[in-house]
Amino acid sequence: MSSTPTPSSDPLGLTLAVLGATGAAGDQLLSSLHGSPLVTGPVLAFASNRRSPRVDTASWGPDSLPVYPMTSLPEKQVDLAFSCLPAEIAARVLPQLVARGVFVIDVGNATAGVLNVPLVHPGVMTGLPEGALEAGAVRTPSALGWVLASILAPLAEVGMTAVTGSAVEGAIRRGKAGAEELGQQLLANFAGSEPPRRMFPDGLAFDVLAEDVPGDEWSAGERLAAEEAGELAGFPPDQIAITTCLVPIFQGIVLNLHVRGVTIDAAESALAGAEGLRAVSKSSRLHPRGVAGKPGVSWGRLRADPGGDGVHLVAIGDNLAGAAGAVPMLVAEWLSKAGAFSRADA
Repeated sequence: MSSTPTPSSDPLGLTLAVLGATGAAGDQLLSSLHGSPLVTGPVLAFASNRRSPRVDTASWGPDSLPVYPMTSLPEKQVDLAFSCLPAEIAARVLPQLVARGVFVIDVGNATAGVLNVPLVHPGVMTGLPEGALEAGAVRTPSALGWVLASILAPLAEVGMTAVTGSAVEGAIRRGKAGAEELGQQLLANFAGSEPPRRMFPDGLAFDVLAEDVPGDEWSAGERLAAEEAGELAGFPPDQIAITTCLVPIFQGIVLNLHVRGVTIDAAESALAGAEGLRAVSKSSRLHPRGVAGKPGVSWGRLRADPGGDGVHLVAIGDNLAGAAGAVPMLVAEWLSKAGAFSRADA
């Protein structure tokens, strides 16, 4: 059954669009939007035709929404667009939307280096940065940048001088297709059949995959997360070095960090008082399934460095519930309260 939301009595009657609605992040956004006070008019779902098999509907609570091809987007009147598009499509489509007067939230920062608009993270900000309304668009950080900035912003205020560490991410980093292929690879292994290897040519089930870049280079994702965390924390990004790899879990991000320049007491006080962070006292509860569906970032295993050089800790988050759900929804609420869509009732 296909159901389009009925406009409420709210005079704005916003038309919202989710671009990339059939992907994992798009699914999460539609789930977060369903029942939200932001929905005062139609919600439109868009996706490219590249996905095979083609998906013609997207979940909308107990019902569904029709999925329009991206090629039909110029024909639709939209007030606010949440973009979950991959970088190569976002770089082409989103500037065109902004030029049309559609306010855009680039979920996951796919247009980094393309759209010169503010980077927004409610977990480390108390409101919209200067110039956000005038820019006509904002970017939210990548999933890794979201977790990293959430932890580093409060530590930067208590003397942090450098950060190194590692991050492991689940198959969802490659989108819904990545998670689906991991499941198929796991089943094929037990069935003794040949597993699919489109998303992970070398396989991911029962393995760990380092970034597919030359050994002496930092990957684009590693550099982006450092730049995002540095910008949001007001800290030099060249003093942030995080090595990432993929592990055979479906979703979630786990960081093991060595933060230099802070004492354990200062670090504990800063993290305990930060918005959106949750302390986990038992290490056995600090794992991806333990935070599934939770929007914030959890941290624990805070230890003094054996050599007296700062502290070590673990941080963990659900990249869908947080970076693709709670963060863009809070940003949209800020924009609405700030009058970003007041033109819609003209």
